Amino acid sequence: MTDPSADQDPFAPVAASPRFATPLALTAFALAVASVLLRFEAIAGPVGMAVGLIAHVKGSRLGLPAAITAGVAMIVGMAITLYLR
Repeated sequence: MTDPSADQDPFAPVAASPRFATPLALTAFALAVASVLLRFEAIAGPVGMAVGLIAHVKGSRLGLPAAITAGVAMIVGMAITLYLR
């Protein structure tokens, strides 16, 4: 009798469900907006990038653009903060 799990590749990618990934991507976009408008760039920018990357890994197609947007928003927010001082 053979083990059925022995025939499966242990390094095969697992199909991820993007069910909970889209709210994470939207949260990353909201943190990007907060990074520019509310001047929380030191906190909201890195947290938004991390949340966007987590959404990307979980399978959301909006995760990577959200992470990039949060990074750009962090830089823009820092530039605005330095300009206004």
